[in-house]
Amino acid sequence: MSRALVIGDGAAGTFSSWLLSKRGWEVTLAGRGTPCASMSAGCLRAAPRECRPEVLEFLHHEKMPWATGVRVGVSRIGTSYRCWMSPKHSTWTDGEAPESMAVVGLEGHPSLPARVASAVLKQRGIRAEPIVLSSSVPSDVPLASSFHNDEAWEVLAEELEDSSAEAVLLPAIVPLQDYDRLDRLERRCGKRILEAITPLSSPGQRLTDIMLSKAREAGVTIWDGRKVTALEVHGNRVGEATVLGGREARNIAVDAVVIATGGPVVDGLNLKERAIEDPFGRFQVVGDGDPLKGGYAVSNGRLISSDGRVMANAAGAGDCLRSVGREYGSGLTQAFEGAYLAVRALEVA
Repeated sequence: MSRALVIGDGAAGTFSSWLLSKRGWEVTLAGRGTPCASMSAGCLRAAPRECRPEVLEFLHHEKMPWATGVRVGVSRIGTSYRCWMSPKHSTWTDGEAPESMAVVGLEGHPSLPARVASAVLKQRGIRAEPIVLSSSVPSDVPLASSFHNDEAWEVLAEELEDSSAEAVLLPAIVPLQDYDRLDRLERRCGKRILEAITPLSSPGQRLTDIMLSKAREAGVTIWDGRKVTALEVHGNRVGEATVLGGREARNIAVDAVVIATGGPVVDGLNLKERAIEDPFGRFQVVGDGDPLKGGYAVSNGRLISSDGRVMANAAGAGDCLRSVGREYGSGLTQAFEGAYLAVRALEVA
């Protein structure tokens, strides 16, 4: 069985590892730090062109159903958010917006400024009323700490019963294992329950949890909190990697490598002043004068060595690659497509 090492446990890395494992590879996924996916809004803004069925299978999870199509949601400040795929309580089908909405926030907590969001919704033609609940949760503490038991959700349901609104907008507070609480609240109060589109919160972490669980289910060995510090290259092939975790360093033989470490912002590529560099010192990096658009150079998905040779068994995916067409909000979709193309490149190598 061929052995693959995937470096980086974000969207591109986990999807690459899952695809490789399903194709019969023995896969090790090494990553550390906080991947960009966990800081995202947990939705895909655009539909993948190359790998839509694979993405749908990869993200399928029994605890959190997804909705696809032309979807519209509400951000935490009431502005409109459009996407192709989201958790079912995050958006509605375009053209089916609720006519009225109760916006729930907690006094003094920034997770959902109910009065601000209500004012913005009214400007958009949606009747909105703020419901501000008293709370002792400090502003820097996630709200999930206040909604961890049935009693807290029952109190919320009682508060919502008196509202005449068709739908309720809640802060994004529900972890993956408790997502069905939104269904129960919907049945309990008889109103459509929506979750505000919120980055740096529960939706991104739910997405990361789903991706890692699917990789594990496929048989991927996950080395969390470990860093690949060196790659041994012979000619145009990577033959060995050094992986560091705590005080332990181990050398592992590999038949293929996928680098999906992300850009310099997330400790992927090295940033030196305004220039970016390969932390392994093995592959070509193109700066393009903009560190956020620069990255590894590739040829048909495979990395190019520092001396100009196309690597036979090393591919790249995600934000660590050079991209002149990177668009705001499309990072997750591009990560999945890049991972799919990287795996295809290794298959034909």
